[in-house]
Amino acid sequence: APESIITCVRAACSGMSFREGLEVEGREFVKLLFSVQSAALRHLFFAERIANRVPGLKEAPPPIRKVGIVGSGLMGGGIAVCFAQKGVPVVVLDAKQEWLDAGIRNICNIWSGQVKRGRLTEAKAQSYFGLIKPTLKYGDFSDCDMLIEAVPEIMPLKKEVFQALEKNTRPDAIICTNTSGLDIDEIASTLKDPSRCMGTHFFSPANVMQLLENVRTSKSSNRSIASCMAMGKLINKKAVLVGNCDGFVGNRMLAPYASEARQLAEEGATIDQVDAVAEAFGMAMGPMTLGDLVGHELFWKQRKAAGDMKKQTKTYMGPYELVDWLCENNRFGQKTPDPKIKATGRGLFIHSGRSKVVDPEVVTKLEEIRSAKGVTARAVSDEEVLERLFFPLINEGFRILEEGYATRSSDIDVVYIFGYGFPPAKGGPMFYAENYVGLSKLLERLSVYAAEAKKRYTTNPHYLPIDYFEPSQLLVECVQAERTGMRSKVPAGVPLVDAVLSYKKKSKGASKL
Repeated sequence: APESIITCVRAACSGMSFREGLEVEGREFVKLLFSVQSAALRHLFFAERIANRVPGLKEAPPPIRKVGIVGSGLMGGGIAVCFAQKGVPVVVLDAKQEWLDAGIRNICNIWSGQVKRGRLTEAKAQSYFGLIKPTLKYGDFSDCDMLIEAVPEIMPLKKEVFQALEKNTRPDAIICTNTSGLDIDEIASTLKDPSRCMGTHFFSPANVMQLLENVRTSKSSNRSIASCMAMGKLINKKAVLVGNCDGFVGNRMLAPYASEARQLAEEGATIDQVDAVAEAFGMAMGPMTLGDLVGHELFWKQRKAAGDMKKQTKTYMGPYELVDWLCENNRFGQKTPDPKIKATGRGLFIHSGRSKVVDPEVVTKLEEIRSAKGVTARAVSDEEVLERLFFPLINEGFRILEEGYATRSSDIDVVYIFGYGFPPAKGGPMFYAENYVGLSKLLERLSVYAAEAKKRYTTNPHYLPIDYFEPSQLLVECVQAERTGMRSKVPAGVPLVDAVLSYKKKSKGASKL
């Protein structure tokens, strides 16, 4: 569209007649109207609206008149802001007075900052703050309709919080956990009535990010599901219902993307190249920069706690050597400054305020890792980088649909556009696969990379086995359907994957939703 606008302006300034200028505009308009980008944006328009519809759910949600939040940190405070700005009273609890005071100050700072920038009046800010009740007592949750736990990702701690919530809340209150990856069924098992438990995976900062993954457990009631979907709509989130699998939808798909970024660097792609390819594709930032932003220590600590530094799950996988070296040297990313070199943060990059450069010591370490593994650096094309970053991510999306953890392919697109910075003009990863790449090409390239990966980890003992390039059975079936002419029988606007998935569900009735 920007290029077409320039073409039209150039025509207007070229001495053309008015009629000739209109003809240029007409040609550009028609070209854009029938472009894949236009189709992607129309797809997104409808995907946003259908995401909140849960097939078969007829239960009316109960009103949300008051909300309780456990944890006043960055996440808990952000969630509290969301509700207060919609006029809903919020009780915010923390374990220590100093933690609670710090959390309330941070909430105040959000609104005072908006007042200073002219986005909010002082009177409105005071009215919001008047809806926040800080407390150290679980008893203050007695009249809350919904409770959201937002404490650190420690299973015993979350179970302890749930037990305290059960003792101090109404039997019909919905109890939610904001975990980003722990097994919610296990957390819910501490309740006498686990049907009133849901996962509510907010994205940080919760008062800014639009996405909300509502996670259904194996025992969540229709009332609980309806309540959480209505809650998302109340606070203007893009709420998507997903199943309780490792990493849910977004983080599960992100894992192979992050893993391949590190693998590409070991094979010879530069850190800057990997990020540049992702950013040229349209991502808000590349995977290397994202790692420094989030912090490399999260899964490092989980592997240490498990006593297995080679452990792999659906949310994290090797190669680990570079990340382990960073964490052992306390270089988690932007959150770990290094005064010795006047760095505001140090990880893969040396950060100085908003600027960054690849750490030369990281480049040296990569050479050491290659030497230890017997790997010779090679030139990696941008095309290969792009395919190896995004194709396994998409493949995991097919697996999630196949396993029944997402209702429709467009829900995955909504998750990635509003939670992970996927470019809207490409419609989301599932739309991109079918309309930009082509399913046959996706299957063919995944098969090639799967063979290369298998050769790598079966011949070099330094590499851990991976399976994220192994094509999803659903993808294989979609390609088969495409080759037998099914595409022409699918209504316009309906993704082929959804048509195949619908046929499979009618045949088997399998779904985790």
